[in-house]
Amino acid sequence: MRKINLPDLPALDSACVLRTHGAGGERQAPGARRFPAFLRSRVLLPLVLVLLLVSCSEEDGPVTPPVDTGNIAEIEARVHTLVNQHRVESGYAPLTRSDVIDEQARKHSTNMATGITELNHDGFPERVEEIRKSINVGGAGETVAMNGGYSDPAKIAVDRWLGSPDHLAEIEGNYDLTGIGVAQSTGGAYYLTQIFIKSR
Repeated sequence: MRKINLPDLPALDSACVLRTHGAGGERQAPGARRFPAFLRSRVLLPLVLVLLLVSCSEEDGPVTPPVDTGNIAEIEARVHTLVNQHRVESGYAPLTRSDVIDEQARKHSTNMATGITELNHDGFPERVEEIRKSINVGGAGETVAMNGGYSDPAKIAVDRWLGSPDHLAEIEGNYDLTGIGVAQSTGGAYYLTQIFIKSR
């Protein structure tokens, strides 16, 4: 399993967390039942250790396809709407979506969601070269995000981008075209890529 250390993101999977500790000491989940000490020590502990070894292994397993929950196109459209809303409110022209750019953004999001690459901009020059085969590119930029557990993953991503000076500079940049790609991992996290293009 590949790990991405982003401290400001919520835990997407608590499978490796056995207990929570706070100022008041150990807490038990509401409604949880405690097993007799004999069973906990001789049966439950070895079982939990085996499950932890299996579920928390750092070895990469086979790449699995992303989950398509049917709302991916809606999330992509919402990112476009939110980014354009910000641009117009800030005095910039709205961006026009391009199928050619969408395709490259989707490929990158899918690669991140399936674990082929981590959350990053690896391959960005190659994506621009692919776009350049169809569009006369004068400039390009890219933003990526990952989040999970929210009812509106597009808004979470865009809000975080707007709160970051580097991402904000891309959103408000001198571009006229954009492409957006979203993919969901089997663990439920959404990976979002937005590519910005200035056409000549």
